[in-house]
Order: sequence, then structure tokens, then C-alpha cells
Amino acid sequence: MPDTPRQFIRHPTAIPIEFNLAGTVEKLHIKDVGTGGLCFSTHHSIETGAQIHIIIPICKPEFDAKGIVCWCKEDAGAFLVGVAFQQESVSYAVRMVEQVCHIEDYRSHMKADKGIELTSEQAAMQWISQHAQDFPQLSS
Repeated sequence: MPDTPRQFIRHPTAIPIEFNLAGTVEKLHIKDVGTGGLCFSTHHSIETGAQIHIIIPICKPEFDAKGIVCWCKEDAGAFLVGVAFQQESVSYAVRMVEQVCHIEDYRSHMKADKGIELTSEQAAMQWISQHAQDFPQLSS
């Protein structure tokens, strides 16, 4: 599947994740996320087709899913890794992660642009009331 066009819109983020690949655990940040998967940057190459376990600890409950490494490309001394989730049941959970990304981005902008520091819960309530209606629905 390398070099295939994206099937889903990606949302930039800096949400922390953990991944486990053959018993090695690494903690880093998501580069972007979409309904079908996510992308992260790491300091080492990961083989295309490798099974990978992803945990996103900031969600409650934690996002916890297995995926497949679809591509790995060198990028400015690091490697960008694209992961696709194979289970249909994961789509809803990834959708929640997308919303968390938007909420955390909103929270960050409120602090940077207006000097307002919000808790995650306050940011979620504000973002939902202002933007949830515009958030694209999952297609069946």
C-alpha cells in the first residue's frame, strides 16, 4: 500500500502516543490523524507491513488498537510512519481521537491567541458547542 492516495482527511496534532513494535515501546507524538489511521515521526525506520500496537493515553478510556505500518519515509533525519487500522470497530475510536486533537488544538489557540487557559474539560465543552456540528460525520 505504499504511495497510495489518502482515503481520509488528516488532522495535524501533537497528541502523545505510545507504540509497541515487537516488544519495543516508544513514546512520541502523533503528526496527524484521520479516520483510517495516523502518522508519527520516529528516529528509526519501521518495515512496511509490520504489525504495530498504538496507545493514546490522553483519551478516557485510552485508545488502544493494533494496526499495520503502511509506509515509512525518510524525512529530515527522521522517519515518517503511516499506520492503518484494520478493525472496523476502531473507526469510532479514531473518530474520538480526531475530536480530542481538535479540542486540544482549540485549547492551545485560546491560550496563545487570547491568554485564556482552559482545562481539557472546559475546552471540550466550548469546542463541542461551537464546532461539533461542523465535524464531518462517519460514512456508513
